[in-house]
Amino acid sequence: MIRSTVALLALAAALTDSAAAFAQAAPAEAGQSADVVINMRGVEIADVADQISRITGRTLILDPAVKGPVTVTSSTPLTPAGVWELFQSVLRANGWAAVRTGRTWRVIPAANAVREASAPARGVAGQELVTRMVRLSNVPSADVARVVRPLVATFGSVEPLTSPNAIVITDYGDNVRRIEAIARQLDAGSGTSYATVTLRNGNAADVAQSLSTVLGEGVRVAFDARSNMVIVRGMPSTVSEARRIIADMDKPGGATPITRMFRLSYADAETVTDVLRGILGQGDSVKNPVARSLASRFPSNNSRQNSPIASLASNNATYNAAQAVTNAGTLSGTAQGASAANPLAQGGTAAATPQGFSTPDLTIQPAPELNAIVIRGTPAAIASIEPLITDLDVRRPQVMIEAAIAEITGDDGEQLGIQFGTGGVALGQVSGVGTSFSNGPGPSLGTILTALGVPAGKVLGEGLNANVRVTDDFSVLVQALGISSKANLLSVPQVTVLDNEAAQIVVGQTVPFVTGSILTDATNATPYTTIDRQDVGITLRIIPRINAGEVVRLEVSQEASSIATGLTVSASDLITNKRSIDTTVLADNGQTIVLGGLVSDDYMEAKRQVPIVGDIPIVGELFKSRRESRSKRTLFVFLKPTILRDTDDAEAIAKAKYARLRADEIELGKTRSLLLKPPAPRLTVEIDGIY
Repeated sequence: MIRSTVALLALAAALTDSAAAFAQAAPAEAGQSADVVINMRGVEIADVADQISRITGRTLILDPAVKGPVTVTSSTPLTPAGVWELFQSVLRANGWAAVRTGRTWRVIPAANAVREASAPARGVAGQELVTRMVRLSNVPSADVARVVRPLVATFGSVEPLTSPNAIVITDYGDNVRRIEAIARQLDAGSGTSYATVTLRNGNAADVAQSLSTVLGEGVRVAFDARSNMVIVRGMPSTVSEARRIIADMDKPGGATPITRMFRLSYADAETVTDVLRGILGQGDSVKNPVARSLASRFPSNNSRQNSPIASLASNNATYNAAQAVTNAGTLSGTAQGASAANPLAQGGTAAATPQGFSTPDLTIQPAPELNAIVIRGTPAAIASIEPLITDLDVRRPQVMIEAAIAEITGDDGEQLGIQFGTGGVALGQVSGVGTSFSNGPGPSLGTILTALGVPAGKVLGEGLNANVRVTDDFSVLVQALGISSKANLLSVPQVTVLDNEAAQIVVGQTVPFVTGSILTDATNATPYTTIDRQDVGITLRIIPRINAGEVVRLEVSQEASSIATGLTVSASDLITNKRSIDTTVLADNGQTIVLGGLVSDDYMEAKRQVPIVGDIPIVGELFKSRRESRSKRTLFVFLKPTILRDTDDAEAIAKAKYARLRADEIELGKTRSLLLKPPAPRLTVEIDGIY
């Protein structure tokens, strides 16, 4: 008891120099070393090392690079050995290590301690940095080193030796013991056997993964990717079974099948399945341009008909059903498939069950409700198409297409069309019947406004100049078409569509047309008439494709139709006027292009006369009037594509549109307030009287 009291007093005296540190002695049995409770917070490592040296009796030497405050605490009493373990844990947490040299311990940075680690003695502590050599009997040292290297600390090392066949490990003592145990399990064991198999056809990583899944914990499996070797350790019977499985999987296309589900974030599951079907040579999906372009990267291999997966899949109900579907027919093309998959497009009927397909190595089934693809097959086969699925499942950019469809009457339309065609437009700016305008060699925005009879001052309020290229030139153009007496703005549609997807805008009516009549009885009194309803009005179909250099390829089909006037309103006598444009043009991002220049020449003759008198020969001419009129109308389609690659682009466009709408609303409010402003009060005149 006296020894414990003396130790406590000595410890208290040693800790008085540090206000943030103290140690309390716990009761100890007679004849035993005193246990202490340590509580040092924010104390310099040199002071902590001094106190630890006093408690444990070890001589500590600190490297000049080891400095800074540390915290050492214990909630329960510790023996001197426990205090030493705690101190080494603190060193390890701060990137330092204690290396023994003779009877002294040097505290140095852990990165430098690797070169000075000592061979551990029996019963070495787990926090000490040590170096140990582990001899191997069966497995090559390079293979074991490659397997255990990820288990070593960042500053540690594991090196293979060829003579003798061993590995040298440098790390903390507890980690060295763990790595040594794993190395010995791979090398040898009581009642275990060992086998190494070099693969000729299969992939070592895939075979090792499948083998571990099939055999479970009863076998140790490692692989060497460089030599394409699989290493197996286990009971002799298990190793024999592993050899047989490896032999089956090492055949061309042979491997234990696994099932994986790929959840898609952006792409459509059925569309991706159709692409994979075309790539793997199943059905008619190779008509898909994407599948056709990728088919060369993943050619089908018809030499795998006798593989284990093929025989296993032949007994699978899913495989049989999918194979029957494949033989009967495949999904239709993209344009028809989009309509067939939409229940609303079929009058509300349920969509058909999504169809998968199978090959000798793979069975692929889409899961539209999860927007996922379920694949069963060999690991190697699945791994071969996984990068393709990842490449297909990307966020596709969108294209916002602003359009203005207008008719310009009189000779101005012809002049404007001539200006578009010959107004100095470079050859590279003309595509089909389309051209573009900018401040370059083509007709400028000011030229168009002048041709429409709109003064530049009409749009200067927008902060624009007709001779300067602006980003909002399309809005100015639409405004000019709206206020010009020479133009009839038919429609200003706007649509946002995914890249390489079709968009359609229809503004008009659905008009019935008689297509046939069938007599239902002998008296011909009740004929059965068939009627087909067609859209009459403005129809715009566009497929944008984004090319390199922010260039948008537009496949445009525009139609303007109307019912001819002055005819009997009957479904069998309807005549429609139709003007259409089908073309493909290129436009830069944000560039406005012009399509059209289609001129319609309408001739009308009107005759009026006085009844009866006007029919008298010669004299009747005096009571008649004739009027002939000829009008020319030129149809123009203005298009402006804008690429939206992410949410930031879409948000910027939305804010700009809203700001413009808000500005128009404010301007309209000002105009309305001026119109509704009460008249100014009149001056009152005092009247003294009436005389």
